[in-house]
Amino acid sequence: MLDERPAAYFSHSYDVLDRRVTDFFLEVLSERFALAVDPRSATLSTMHLELMMRRTACFVAVVTRRENQPQYRCSPFAVHEYGMAVLANRPRLVIPEINIPARHFIGADLARPFNRNRLAAYRMPLAALDELAARAREHADEVDRPLGAAALVLPPTPEYRAAEPELRRLISQAGWQVDDISAALLRDEVDAAGAATLLDRYDFVLLDVLDPRTPSWVLPFLQARGVPTVRLVCHRPDDAVRQLPRLAVSHALQASSAVNRHAIWWSEMDVLLPELGREIGRLQMPRLPFVGLPEARRYVWSLGRDQGPVFLSSAQGDNDFAQLIAQELDLRNVEHFHYLFNSDLPRGKAWEHRLLAKVGECRIFVPLVSRHYLDSAWCRKEMEIALELSGRGRMRILPYFLDHHAGASVPVQGASVVHLDAAARVRRVVDDVDRALTDLTDRRHRPRIGITVAGGRTALDVDVVVLATGPTEYAAAARTLRHPAPVVGTAEHPNHFDWLGGTVARQQGSGYQLVLCRAGTDGGREALRAAVEAFGPEHVVLLGTASAVVPADVVVADRICGFHRLSIDSSFVPSPHRDYPTDPGVAASAEGLPSVVRGTLAVGDEVVPAPDAAAFAPVLNAWPDTVAVAVLSVDTVEQLEDFRTYGRISHFSAVVGVAPPDADAAARAVAAERAFTAVSRLVSAHWPRPPRTDAADEGASGVASAAD
Repeated sequence: MLDERPAAYFSHSYDVLDRRVTDFFLEVLSERFALAVDPRSATLSTMHLELMMRRTACFVAVVTRRENQPQYRCSPFAVHEYGMAVLANRPRLVIPEINIPARHFIGADLARPFNRNRLAAYRMPLAALDELAARAREHADEVDRPLGAAALVLPPTPEYRAAEPELRRLISQAGWQVDDISAALLRDEVDAAGAATLLDRYDFVLLDVLDPRTPSWVLPFLQARGVPTVRLVCHRPDDAVRQLPRLAVSHALQASSAVNRHAIWWSEMDVLLPELGREIGRLQMPRLPFVGLPEARRYVWSLGRDQGPVFLSSAQGDNDFAQLIAQELDLRNVEHFHYLFNSDLPRGKAWEHRLLAKVGECRIFVPLVSRHYLDSAWCRKEMEIALELSGRGRMRILPYFLDHHAGASVPVQGASVVHLDAAARVRRVVDDVDRALTDLTDRRHRPRIGITVAGGRTALDVDVVVLATGPTEYAAAARTLRHPAPVVGTAEHPNHFDWLGGTVARQQGSGYQLVLCRAGTDGGREALRAAVEAFGPEHVVLLGTASAVVPADVVVADRICGFHRLSIDSSFVPSPHRDYPTDPGVAASAEGLPSVVRGTLAVGDEVVPAPDAAAFAPVLNAWPDTVAVAVLSVDTVEQLEDFRTYGRISHFSAVVGVAPPDADAAARAVAAERAFTAVSRLVSAHWPRPPRTDAADEGASGVASAAD
């Protein structure tokens, strides 16, 4: 029997504390709708969300209260999703928790608010749900469509002329026909009816939203017609500071994620193609409605499971099977990495090194072993790294053998799936991953590493991890830390990054537990991952040195903005999509410290000989509030933002000591000592939240004594 339930986009909370609330509404919703979700993934795609809204017949949301969102009183992302449903002109029903402002959902049918503490007494809005289902059936024909065509609306600049063949190749290989409608759409004689007739047939449009030749009406017209749009910005080194059009920016999305998700800013093909490739990859994912209530419940309760990440390793000849697994992992809300279908790696000279480093960032390694796999040098390298990490208790390997006798070459017990059909293979792999992640969750909530502090006490709750970004900075901080307590690692969490523990005393109450660690050769990503996994800190502070743009001894960043170097002329240009606000409470507290300046920290992977040089002017023009320039891995900052987004940490900050670009190790060490002293004073006297534990003695000597 055909499923006659209309397809509904289901907006829900990702928070583990809200699972019981979401589950309460699932039965009545699943009876009336085929629910589809936008599973949490490593990268957010606004265009994929727009397309999902276009491919569903209605929108239904269970909106829970958020005490940490004073402006919205709910998840800002829920407000953003509702805005997408408005633009798609879909019937909408919102079921809010008590005390959520109705102004965020103007135009929706609002059900009676629920009280999570009295769910059993809540009267389900059955009449409203039946009315929504009836209205949704009017859009039933718009849900399932074959892949059609994509449109290019790009200015006739040298950059886009050079990029167009690659853009066409990328989109057409994914299955879409590609039409360049720039000339037809930008003609003065095109009226509203003609534009609608032209645009409505396309699955999505590529549009440069800031080029002056793009008429201002095009973007709002696309939004009003519900046409998914990839917003591009060609950012040249000599461009002045530019802002996206107001209609291209979602304030709710900005509040829910610190990363700029509104447009792809690019200056070189090596930036544009990977970013667009990720967007196209998300668009290829089909709409994944839950078949019934059991599947919906499995998904909801998976939100409380360890997110991984999972490394899905496959050779090119088995990527069709890997794609099916990646799609099911997305559906079950499992954070994962695959080099082709779910990758955040930039295409460039360091791509291969980063690929292998990604193995070390994951908790579970899933190799799809076949003759293709064994013939692949890259797959064998990935397996070697996974075996080494597994031997140290750092990783779990779940191999699956796609060919007969393939398991003979893998020294780990695995499972043959040769006898299963494709659907059963996918279920077997994903069910095993789900169970393994549940086991990891159980271990994660047990104490893992105890830090012995002065007086013989053991602290299990770490408040702050300080990641020193270089060996000189680490040595300076370690010297400043009095009576440090070395941390003895475990088999699961070995101490490869010189962890040192200490207590920051306060005038009243218990102290803060701190761990100092050293960044590795990858800029700090692996050290950061290891520290967060081992200690589960509330806060991470990046400690480093930087060149001053304005006079200062120490800089506390309120924003961290990235830049890169052009390969053509070696000039420095900003990366507008890499703009990360830090903890505002810590930044505000820095105002009262002597010789400390608060402002924007510009970071890049290469040394800037002089911040006032002409080659660096584009960065300062883009970030006029820049107070210092640091050699710091932007990828590490992006990983911090991911950890904050997924709830692994609450906040992060950056504190740097000022030294000249050509400073020797001694001068950088002095600068780093100043920065660490500032961290000590901030934590001791100005930290915006209380410590997590009362285990430390108030008189214990630690970081605070070094700051006096």
